Amino acid sequence: MKHQFSAFPLRGITWLRQLPLILVLFSAACSKKGDAGPAGKDGNANVTVYNFGTRTFTSSLNFTVNVSQGKMDSSMLLVYYNPEAEAASAWYPAPGGGSGGQYNTRILTFQSAPEPSQYTVALRVVTPAGAVYATPLTFRKTRIFIVPANVVINGARQAPPVDLNDYRAVVKYYGIEE
Repeated sequence: MKHQFSAFPLRGITWLRQLPLILVLFSAACSKKGDAGPAGKDGNANVTVYNFGTRTFTSSLNFTVNVSQGKMDSSMLLVYYNPEAEAASAWYPAPGGGSGGQYNTRILTFQSAPEPSQYTVALRVVTPAGAVYATPLTFRKTRIFIVPANVVINGARQAPPVDLNDYRAVVKYYGIEE
C-alpha cells in the first residue's frame, strides 16, 4: 500500500502540488506598491522660442537672438514662417520650399556680437534655380526655436524623434503654446 504525503486533496490536487502556487499567490499579495512621488515640473525641454511679427523684405531677412555661444553650439535651431500669401495658420520650415514653389529659403547663422552674445539668423530667399529672389515678400510671423541638446555626441547620426519639416509636429513635441 502506497502512502501519500498529504491526505487532504484540494479539488483533486494534493497540498504538496499546490505549494508553489500558494507561495506565488502569497508573495504577490504581500507586495506593497509605494506611494506616488511628487508631480514633476511642466516643461518644454528648455526650448527658447523667438517670435517676430510682420516683415516685408526682398531676398534676405535678418533676425537677432540673444543666446550664448555654448548654447548655440549645442542646440538645434529651427525656423518657421507664415507667408502673407498663405492662410494665417500655415507654417513653412526654413530651409525649404516657399509658398507655391516660387522660391526656396536658406538659413545662415553667425555670431554678430560677443558681449552680450548675439546671433544673427539670416534667412535668404532664392529662386528654385538658385538665383536671388527679387520679388518682395511679406512674412506675417516668424518663429525661431533654439532647442538645447540633452546629450551631445560627436560624429553620431540618429534620426530626430519628430519631423522637423512639420511645424505642428515640432510645436506639439516640445509642448510649445501657439
